[in-house]
Amino acid sequence: MRPGLLIISLLLLGQLSCSDGDIDTSSTPEPSIPASFNDDPSITTLNGKWKVYSFENLASNTIEYKTLKNSRGQDIIVEFNDTKVPHGFSGIKTVNMFGGEFNYVGSRQFKLKEVISTLAGQPWWADEFDKFISYGLYNEATFIINDEMLRIEYDYKTKRVTLIKE
Repeated sequence: MRPGLLIISLLLLGQLSCSDGDIDTSSTPEPSIPASFNDDPSITTLNGKWKVYSFENLASNTIEYKTLKNSRGQDIIVEFNDTKVPHGFSGIKTVNMFGGEFNYVGSRQFKLKEVISTLAGQPWWADEFDKFISYGLYNEATFIINDEMLRIEYDYKTKRVTLIKE
């Protein structure tokens, strides 16, 4: 068997052998992205451009990574900017734009407000991000951060969205 065909066969087998609920948060699909990372206490802001890497349900120990099926191959990109008043965030969630304001409400805690978003024809991946936004409008979210990754915990720390630096 040719090496290229073997690699494709193994990738296809891997894709077909797991359901979303079978994935454990202790592993990642890309070895360059660690399953856990050290928080950098010297970084105190959300500032930066970030791409959603995964959605995690900490209560059920499941994780959802972007796939062609759940995202139609599109990314969710969010940019936080607290250098202006009011603090702003904006981006694209697969096929739709969003934006709004946020406030820090404590150390490593923030709350969203004034969110505007379109929802037309978006895949599940974007719907999952909307769940975070909806929660963040009425409740505080916490974050841990370093130079490469941002993790936002919400829903009483039972859910998390992991983002990587763009």
